[in-house]
Amino acid sequence: MTLEEKISLLENVMELDEGELDVDAQLDDIEEWDSFAKLSLMVAIKKSYKKAITVEELRSFQTIGDICDYLD
Repeated sequence: MTLEEKISLLENVMELDEGELDVDAQLDDIEEWDSFAKLSLMVAIKKSYKKAITVEELRSFQTIGDICDYLD
């Protein structure tokens, strides 16, 4: 999956328009990064990547880039 596809996945999870996120975006600054988005991301990673993400891993992410790096 390309970087653009990963960011698109995250925009879908957070119900954002295409192009609203970039790798440097701080998760704490994104209003849509709430508990529902986190749960949706966990499900999307399980479905798309066949890997489970722990709550600790999820909490360690600071930026969109951190999540994209995890998806490699």
